[in-house]
Amino acid sequence: MEQKLCEESVCPTRIPVASRDEKGFELLLGMNIQKKAKKIPGSLILEAAYALTASTDITEDTRDIFPEGLPPSYVFIATLRLKGTSSRLTFDLWRVLSKDKEIQVAVTLSGKDKSVVFTTTSLTAEEQRVTFRGVQTLYDGKWHQLKVLVRPRQVSSFLDDLLIQEELLEPVEPIYINGETQVAKRRGTDLPVAVEIQKLRLYCDPHQSERETACEIYSVDDERCPLNRTATVDEEDCNCVVGPQGQRGAPGPMDI
Repeated sequence: MEQKLCEESVCPTRIPVASRDEKGFELLLGMNIQKKAKKIPGSLILEAAYALTASTDITEDTRDIFPEGLPPSYVFIATLRLKGTSSRLTFDLWRVLSKDKEIQVAVTLSGKDKSVVFTTTSLTAEEQRVTFRGVQTLYDGKWHQLKVLVRPRQVSSFLDDLLIQEELLEPVEPIYINGETQVAKRRGTDLPVAVEIQKLRLYCDPHQSERETACEIYSVDDERCPLNRTATVDEEDCNCVVGPQGQRGAPGPMDI
């Protein structure tokens, strides 16, 4: 009952999903990523994504994104691709800062040890962190869907619809909304990070974690996925056959 009441007050907006609307926050829209970043082909032919560069500042006032704070349970979903140096950096994919620039909630990608860290508030300490390992493929330069399911006393991580890890949480306290919400920022700084993002959502119903598939990832084998999926051609993924070496060219002109 508490979650339902909270959904009504905290999550007034709806996200169109399949044949129903889910309460939550479409962060691609709310964070103005669609306006600030270049539109690029996504993981499938029918999908679009956005390329954030090292100069793309994605920062908004939290009261404009989460005017009533966060619900006690939610699902954070990001479909992204890390390429080049970004796959080796440690940065906050999504974070909510207090007015004093302290992290209240964050999903941090650590390219150094190939892990994901979830940070949230705590009633007994300044913050609490959970490190998810076993997500090495997230850093392989291909498209992946990362899902973090948050409940009052537990947090779970999924990669491409596969459960990675579940951990217990201590009681959390509500966030303050007088700070900023940011996307793709180096840990501990305001420096942007280059990353390609196709989906960035926060659902208020924790059961959406079960309904939301990772069918946008071509390699995912799920009976709920459409049969007509077509992956986007990526030159870096080209499995090309190397042909025989060509003939040597004619000598160039000689200097006189």
